[in-house]
Amino acid sequence: MGYGEERLDLVSGLRRQAPGRSLSDLLRLDGRSLRFHVGTSLADLRVPVHVEAGVEQTVRTAVRDLFFLLSLRHRAALRPNEYDRLMLLDGFDAKAARQVSFNAPSTVRSENVRRAFLEAPELHPALDAGLIASWLTTGRPGRALAGVLNALLRPAQGEGGMQERPEPTPYVVLLALRALSRTALDTLKDLPISGPAGRTLHGAVAAGLLVALRLATREAGVLATASGLLCEAATSALPWLGGHKMLWASGLAAYGVAFAEGPARLDAYAQRILQGGTGEAVARDAAFDISASKETVRKAVRQVALTQLRADLLGILRLMEIGRAPPFSLDGLTLSQLVQSPGALERVLGAPAARKDLLSRARVAAKGSTYEPARLALESVAIAAKDWKDDDSGAFVAQEAAVKAWANAVAALAADVALERALDQAEQQLVHRGGGESDGGIQRQHESGKLYLLTLDEKPILMNRARAPQLGHLFCDMKDFTKRTAFLKETVVADFLSREFYGPILTAAARHAQGAAHLADKGGIYLNNLLGDAVSFSGDVVALLELADDIRRALGSYARRLDSEGTREGVAGAIAGVEEKFRDRREQLQASVRSAQEALRRGTLDPASGEEPATRLRALDVELHRLEDERSQQIALASGEKLEAGIFISFGSAPEVATFEDHIFGQIKVSIAEKINESARGTARNGSVRARMEAVLDAERARLRRPQLTCPLLVSISQPLSMPLPADVELAMRRSLAEGDVEGAETVVGAAVRDFVARLASEEASDDRGDIYNGGVAVSEEALRAYMAARGQDLVFLPREVEVGLLHPDIRERFVFPVSTLRVVAAVASASQGLVELFVFVGRALFKGFERQGGLGVYEMVARENPFFLLLAQHHVADWLEEHAAGSEPDSGDWTPALLEGT
Repeated sequence: MGYGEERLDLVSGLRRQAPGRSLSDLLRLDGRSLRFHVGTSLADLRVPVHVEAGVEQTVRTAVRDLFFLLSLRHRAALRPNEYDRLMLLDGFDAKAARQVSFNAPSTVRSENVRRAFLEAPELHPALDAGLIASWLTTGRPGRALAGVLNALLRPAQGEGGMQERPEPTPYVVLLALRALSRTALDTLKDLPISGPAGRTLHGAVAAGLLVALRLATREAGVLATASGLLCEAATSALPWLGGHKMLWASGLAAYGVAFAEGPARLDAYAQRILQGGTGEAVARDAAFDISASKETVRKAVRQVALTQLRADLLGILRLMEIGRAPPFSLDGLTLSQLVQSPGALERVLGAPAARKDLLSRARVAAKGSTYEPARLALESVAIAAKDWKDDDSGAFVAQEAAVKAWANAVAALAADVALERALDQAEQQLVHRGGGESDGGIQRQHESGKLYLLTLDEKPILMNRARAPQLGHLFCDMKDFTKRTAFLKETVVADFLSREFYGPILTAAARHAQGAAHLADKGGIYLNNLLGDAVSFSGDVVALLELADDIRRALGSYARRLDSEGTREGVAGAIAGVEEKFRDRREQLQASVRSAQEALRRGTLDPASGEEPATRLRALDVELHRLEDERSQQIALASGEKLEAGIFISFGSAPEVATFEDHIFGQIKVSIAEKINESARGTARNGSVRARMEAVLDAERARLRRPQLTCPLLVSISQPLSMPLPADVELAMRRSLAEGDVEGAETVVGAAVRDFVARLASEEASDDRGDIYNGGVAVSEEALRAYMAARGQDLVFLPREVEVGLLHPDIRERFVFPVSTLRVVAAVASASQGLVELFVFVGRALFKGFERQGGLGVYEMVARENPFFLLLAQHHVADWLEEHAAGSEPDSGDWTPALLEGT
């Protein structure tokens, strides 16, 4: 079975394997069978690959070497100056080509290798077994190419077969090599051979590369794997030529006919096969289509006749080599030259004297042949020479048989074109990485199991993916940045941030930045990004907690400096002037409010403005807010505003650092990680949460009758109630209000309120879950667990559940808490027995986009200078240490194991 028949059979085999699916769908990579891929969905699947320069260079060197060998073999077809210029090029060896041969060398033992030697001259007449042996011999570039292909495909087969669901790794490799195959002949563009001879030699080079690839796939055994049909589809002739449009007049006879020009309607035939048509149906259409034109039939018969005559002559050459056919040549032309030299056979058939010479010599040789197959082949050549006519060149071939052979060749070519179009779509799923897409380049991508690598080195094509390194992620977000910018304007805020926010934070971070880019040495921290009013770091979780303390101290230092400067006579006088300026206007507005309220109570118009009192009150309320904003702005300009920031530390997979070049903006880096997003969400300041917590605390102060009590915690989590209104209910309510029907509006909303209350009553109450207000430093449960694991050698961690009522009186007299029981983790130094860190559980955050069962556990890291920290260290830590030493720690329920798990 020849190459063309194989392609038709391949299309049928693919369809039998998955009935009802298109060729394009069949050849697409399936993410479910791949060890690694990117893309947001299966439809967006992308497979990162990289073909190392060494592999590409091996292909280019092999291409040039094969072309040089072909130029030696067919020197007579070249112009003298062309050959002379070739001799001056690096790599050209005038003694490299072996003797012409058309059988496999006797030393060949492998059936696959023997088959490669035999199919080479069948694919292209300019090739012969001796030339292929010269190219593939030890030390030659062709041998290096075959070795590289084999070295890539064998491991690919092994890696893919080890998976529970076999991965088509060899197919991925062949798809990646298609990028090289399409440009393989580009390396010949600078060579001094052109015209028909150059086109023919280019076709022969493509055929030789196809021989090497087919040999490698057979030797590696990939055609017998689960992805064998896919691999066979990717082992195609057309990419090595540069596309099917380069096939015409190239001499490539892979499809059964060496097409001199493109068949009509080839694209339509290929499209029909893509849409489910069979090779037999396309062949029938092709035969019918050409029958409408005598000239087209004549050309088709001529091409078939030349192909069959050349096949007979090739068979005779092989029999002559082994002594089964008598010597046979023409005047001034050997039989091998007749078969191989570009245009030689056509010139002999086109000259009556040369045809007559061919006829007589073939008859003589046939009479002297004692081997039946040789005699029959020689007689066939004699008949062809006798019956060949200039006006009807295929007379020795029956027209019906010739049209059928030509139509089958067209169908095979159409099948290959269809396969190529399907393969093009599959190849688009590959992303060829250049190394600049992420920090660390190709090596890091490959080592992390995120890149299929085609290399000359003995490395796995895809490394096993190790568990992603786990890092801490710190996000610091400044409070009221938008408001501050609106008050003070951009230039002032930019200078302020540089001096008091970015500068101190980056200075503090520099003390911990021991790691290289992307923490190549897994130490220290590194900056992800500056985001206007925020900053993001990733790295060692211990270093990040220390950085959080540094940031808190830096911001506290600025606040103390403001307080100190605020007492100076000049600043105090400026603030007093601002207050005096706004006091009179505020009193006027408040008097107007009282007047409007009195008019509303009496049911009359406002006497001061003559307006409806409710409208007047709304306008006055807006004016009061505007006045207060203006006052705040001027006081801020006079005294400065304290910096408040929320800090959140999460823990999880290291970021992917994507890098890309833009011709305008230069190199850009973006750190992408789920836990960076989580840490950013953790710095949120939900005003409703804070208001609810303040209300709870006010109620507790009132209950205890101690209005001076404060809460030492700056991070709160709760779920303020909010009742969504269905769109139709909202529309009906607004319509009632527009008509002045307040009672109607209340009635409309009443049903929604009852449904809302009923739903709340049926849900399980959980006061410690919801949104977050972060005005301090918070850490996730995972980050605290990682910190405990990292500091377990030098710190003792004491988790406790403490009822607020059992805290020391010194603590209860100063502080009030929003819960009745505190969950704390005290970190005590093993050597000094002193309290180093204090973490207080504040609830479980339900971040939008990060919803999970139970939410994310959040702890506040209490500042060491916080009086609560100091009092707890003074009155409770010693007792907890004694309990720990005696092994009599109280049972904290299911909370303690969850926290200590894995530490």
